[in-house]
Amino acid sequence: MIKDIAAFGNAGILSFIQALNINGVVSSIARTFSKFSIITKTVSKFSTEGKIGVLGITCIVLMAVFAPVITMYPPQKITGDSLEAPGPGHILGTDELGMDIWSQICYGARMSLTIGLAVAFAAGFGGGALGILAGYMGGYIDQGLMRVIDVTMALPSFPLLIVISAFLGPSILNVIFILVLFSWAKPARIARSQTLYLKKNNYIIAARNYGAKPFYLLWRHIFPEVMPVLLVLIIGISSHAIIAEAGLAFLGLGDPTSKSWGMMLNHATGFRSIYFTPYWQWWLLPPLFMLISLLLCLAFISRDMERILDPKLKIKKGF
Repeated sequence: MIKDIAAFGNAGILSFIQALNINGVVSSIARTFSKFSIITKTVSKFSTEGKIGVLGITCIVLMAVFAPVITMYPPQKITGDSLEAPGPGHILGTDELGMDIWSQICYGARMSLTIGLAVAFAAGFGGGALGILAGYMGGYIDQGLMRVIDVTMALPSFPLLIVISAFLGPSILNVIFILVLFSWAKPARIARSQTLYLKKNNYIIAARNYGAKPFYLLWRHIFPEVMPVLLVLIIGISSHAIIAEAGLAFLGLGDPTSKSWGMMLNHATGFRSIYFTPYWQWWLLPPLFMLISLLLCLAFISRDMERILDPKLKIKKGF
C-alpha cells in the first residue's frame, strides 16, 4: 500500500514537472553545475600557492564589483580633513585633499582589473587568432606576419610606451591601445608554432582531404588545441598590463580623472614630506600592497595553470 502511494506520488510529481515544462530549466541548471564542478576540479589540482592566488583574485574582484557597497564615500569627493589618520570615519585615512583612501583602493581595483582583462583578451585572442591564421595559411602571409612579430619583439617596449603615451595624451583607451600594440606578438608567435605542429596531424590531413573547409578545421580542431596555451599567456599578459599601467600612472602619464593604484602612488610620492611624516603608512603602503598582492596572485595562478595544462612540466606542489 505504501509503495503504491509512493509510486503515485512520484508519478504525480513527474507529471507536474512535465506540465510546467521546466525540463529545459532543469537541464540548464544541470549544465551549470557540471561546469562549476569542472572549475572546482581544476582548482583542486592547484598547489597551496595557486589556491591562495585564486582566493586573492576572488577577493579583489568582489572588492571591485561591490565597491559602492563596501565604501562610505565616493573616491573623488572631499569627505574629511587633509591627511587624516585612519579612524572610524575613514578606515585608511585621507590624502592631502581629504579624499578617502579606502574608497580609492576599492575603485582602483576596478581600473586595474579592467585594463588587465581588456589588454589580455584583446592581445591574447587577437594575436592568437593572427598566429593561427598565419600558421595555417603559410606563404607570404606567414612570412610577413613573422617579420612584423620580430620587429615588435625587438623594440624596447616600456620606453616606447612612455613616448607614445606622452604623445597621445592621458586616456584609458590610449593606455589599452598602447599595451595591446606591444603585447600581441608573443601569443601570435606561440599560436603559429602550435598551428604548424597541429596541421601536420593525420586527422586534420584526412579531414582536409574529405573536403573540410579551412574555417571548420581552424574552429573545431586547431583553435581548441591552442586555447590552453593562450589561457596561460593571457594571465601573463594581464600581469604585464597591470604593472605597465601602474608604471605609466606613477610617471604621471595615466588618466588623471580616474582613480588607479598607480595614480595613488604618483600622488603619494609627489608629496614632498611623505617620507618625513607618518602619512606614508596609510597613503603609500595600501596601494603598493594591493598592487603586489594582485601580481603575486596572478603569478601563482599562471604557474599552476601551466603545470596542469602541460603534463611534461613537473612543479612541486605546496611551498
